[in-house]
Amino acid sequence: MEMKRSISILAFIALASAGLAGQSFKAYLKAGDEALQRKDYNAAFQHFGNALEYQPDDPAVLYRYAEAARHFYAYELAEKHYQEVLASKQGEQYPLAAFHLASIYRSQGEYDKAKAYYQMYLAHPQSAPPQQERAQLGIQACDWARGMAGKEAPLRVENLGRRVNTEYSEFAPLLRGDTLFYSSLRFERSQDDYRPARKIAQVLYQKGSSRGRPLGGGFNDGQLHTAHTAFSLDGRRLYFTRCDYVNASEIRCALYYYTKDRRGRWGGKATRLPEAINLPGFTATQPAIGYDSVQQAELLFFVSDRPEGKGGLDIWHARVGEGENRFDSLAPLAPLNTPADELTPFYHMPSQSLYFSSDGYLGFGGYDVFSAARQGQGWGQPQNLGAPVNTSYNDIYYVLDENGASGYLSSNRPGAFFLDADNKACCNDLYRFEPLPPPPTPTDEPATPVLVETPPLPVPPAAPAIPTTLEGFLPLSLYFDNDEPDRRTRRETTRKAYLEAYERYYARQTEYLDAFAAGLAEERREEAEAAVETFFADELRKGQEFLLRFSEILLRKLQAGDEVEIFIKGYTSPRAQSDYNLALSKRRISSVRNHFLAYQGGVFLPYLEAGTLKVTERPFGDTQASKTVSAALDDLRNSIYHPDAARERRVEIVEVK
Repeated sequence: MEMKRSISILAFIALASAGLAGQSFKAYLKAGDEALQRKDYNAAFQHFGNALEYQPDDPAVLYRYAEAARHFYAYELAEKHYQEVLASKQGEQYPLAAFHLASIYRSQGEYDKAKAYYQMYLAHPQSAPPQQERAQLGIQACDWARGMAGKEAPLRVENLGRRVNTEYSEFAPLLRGDTLFYSSLRFERSQDDYRPARKIAQVLYQKGSSRGRPLGGGFNDGQLHTAHTAFSLDGRRLYFTRCDYVNASEIRCALYYYTKDRRGRWGGKATRLPEAINLPGFTATQPAIGYDSVQQAELLFFVSDRPEGKGGLDIWHARVGEGENRFDSLAPLAPLNTPADELTPFYHMPSQSLYFSSDGYLGFGGYDVFSAARQGQGWGQPQNLGAPVNTSYNDIYYVLDENGASGYLSSNRPGAFFLDADNKACCNDLYRFEPLPPPPTPTDEPATPVLVETPPLPVPPAAPAIPTTLEGFLPLSLYFDNDEPDRRTRRETTRKAYLEAYERYYARQTEYLDAFAAGLAEERREEAEAAVETFFADELRKGQEFLLRFSEILLRKLQAGDEVEIFIKGYTSPRAQSDYNLALSKRRISSVRNHFLAYQGGVFLPYLEAGTLKVTERPFGDTQASKTVSAALDDLRNSIYHPDAARERRVEIVEVK
């Protein structure tokens, strides 16, 4: 529940490092337990996975590993290992394995399996009251969801695609005029003791169909999460959330606002809302503004885990008073809150209805979106919006356009991009929903068909197949950010593995877009943006995906008894002295070598030590860089951000024997 709480507060999953290479079983187990205690679930996931290499049938380790996987949303692995726990001789000692399995099946829409495991848990003599109540509600929800089959609303729900969404979480959409404001958890903290650095959220905007860009003018903080936007009724205030880490993965938030200056800009120092709202030691997040016709007042809605609620995350509201930073009549939204979580409020003023997400009512699984209409001094019964708005996954941050029929939401439903292709862990994407056009009205007499001779449609070229042999990947190009890994050093080795360098590089895509397209006319700007987008999607990301596939095939060949030698070349752009670039190309090769050392917790180590896997290096530095690439240190656009310069900063796996 703790990891879910952090996701609820900020649609968040953090990736942290977990390096204990060469340690013993007890060391891995201890490290995993400590990571679980501090709620660093990805680190726990890695440590328990390493411990399983020593004792793959130990139900105590299997259960811990499943717990970490569940919190990390790696549901397939969690399901597999909970099943192994229950099938073991000690399975009766782990009654919660059945309860968690039921929750996993429900979240994936497998309601018959979920109901069976809820019943298994309830039949166990050690089942506890809190989980008993949740299991009984889960059984009711499974029956309800099955009864909703075939009752979808006439809506089209579509992923907003790569111009907005990334492998990290995108959330908190808000359309204002022709501008979509939203938040994204893909930015690196400017200073962090964790390695790799933990991600933070920033607020972005998208105009029309352009690519989303971070709000400028110092709106976002380099150390803190900045997320969630809400405008006051007069448009003079912009409310938002700032959050900081309280441990490896949990965050605590507070509400702020900027006031528009005389020039119409959001400037000056942000105002932190008073302690009556930002209660010390508790979270206040997800602001929303509405005009309540009953109270004849502007209301601030927000989400908090503070006391006096019903438990979990609750929705609260306060009247916006006259003058600076004045709020009164603070109260929880008691008629709608439950002991579970209620979050992401949105108040639709034309209908005087509140939309929110909850896992405390009958639903499909995860968080579902509900609406409740204002009725006199109270609220109507919350109504589940049904499919396709809701799925068995987490459906949150529902907002409507002015027309009241179309809008946006955030969800981790199938089709959303995820960070970990093996474990399918993470993340929320933004979706647009719109009403489907009505079906054509039948006429009494069928229309006479008009036959028009048309040429056959051209057959599109088939998408290139993913290689199935090691040789099929060659040459496999892996790209690096400028002067990475380990900037400003002449060291020839690095402790970083390639995937860490890749994540940092990929997170800078928007910065590369802006820098390469800056100052260009509209048409040329679009061409420049398209060139950068193509490089990041078709070359940088493809290289990372192919490296993982290459590693899978390589492992199978080694396990089958083959001996393999890999030849790697390292290159740099010409932007530095040649001796510096030669050392940099060696560091890049070193990071790719580290990938093979760290892959799946060091699965290649025995083969490297035995000599059945060899990695042979050929560093070239800038000696083979294209002469058309700028080497000028003051020409950042062409020597760093130009896709041609980016293509020179690479390592290639060029040969396999």
